[in-house]
Amino acid sequence: MNDRDAHSQVVRWVETVTGIDTIKAYQSGPAPTTPYNMVNMLGSRDIRAHEQVIEFADQGPDVKASPVIEVEWSFSVHAYGSNPTDNLRGIRSAAKLSQVMEPMLPSLIVHEVSQIRHVPDWINNQWQPRAQLDLFVRGLTRDGFLLDVIEQTEINIERV
Repeated sequence: MNDRDAHSQVVRWVETVTGIDTIKAYQSGPAPTTPYNMVNMLGSRDIRAHEQVIEFADQGPDVKASPVIEVEWSFSVHAYGSNPTDNLRGIRSAAKLSQVMEPMLPSLIVHEVSQIRHVPDWINNQWQPRAQLDLFVRGLTRDGFLLDVIEQTEINIERV
């Protein structure tokens, strides 16, 4: 799982759960008509200090080593339009049901959902309703690297 795939999966899941158009943040296009949600990836962090295991695979004369690392991605989900807090509430409920998380399984699982914050914004001399929550999902990364290995060698030991 990489960051782009995690972000795309979360966007699809939020759209499925809320039933509202959902977009990625910073896509340089016109905003959809309200109501809509926007998902912004904030970052990722390793859960454990060390990898869970290292997977090895033959790649011709080399070996590919992939440390399996549990990662937590954090996302900020914003709702635009009327009743924005209601639009996000379904995410909190869906995170409690494994059956609703199935579209993201087995690669991602919702670990935590923050409180829903009502954050209206002053735009064009009027208040626009907005809401926001933080969503934390966990999954495994397997970034592989080719290792140069010694296939075969001869060791000659001679007496002096």
